[in-house]
Amino acid sequence: MKKKLSIIILILVIIAIISAFVFEKDSREINAGNRISGTLVQRIPATDITYHNLASFLSRNAVVKDIPKNTKILLRFYNFNTGSRSYEKIFILERDQVSEGSINNPALYIDIHSKYLENWNSGNFCQIMANAKNNGDLGITSELSIPQLLWKFKGMNEHKSCFGL
Repeated sequence: MKKKLSIIILILVIIAIISAFVFEKDSREINAGNRISGTLVQRIPATDITYHNLASFLSRNAVVKDIPKNTKILLRFYNFNTGSRSYEKIFILERDQVSEGSINNPALYIDIHSKYLENWNSGNFCQIMANAKNNGDLGITSELSIPQLLWKFKGMNEHKSCFGL
């Protein structure tokens, strides 16, 4: 019973962290389809996301802006073209910045199948993440304990609704 409760709490924390990628806060971009200016709504066409502009897009994302200080998350895109999991691109997510590369011992690993990139644009981030999660193509792992994860990412709870929480 204790182990089952711990697993449920860990899953909720991880989903809360990922969902931080969803909500716009202040001037931070998440889904850039609408901009509100006074009483007028200005429609801005969504921009397709590719590996080339992904770092720029994510660096403006509310989730990345809310990553705790001195915390790094690896976002890894994978495929099964060789018959086993093969990573195509890896990005390091830190507060206010995203760069391509890899590090040892990040707080979280977020793995998403690269097939979602072809339909990803600046207006459907939440949809893409939710679809990947629902299809079993999104994985989140950590070497931190549940209490450590809860404490480290406590400030990111507001971002959880994108993933159905």
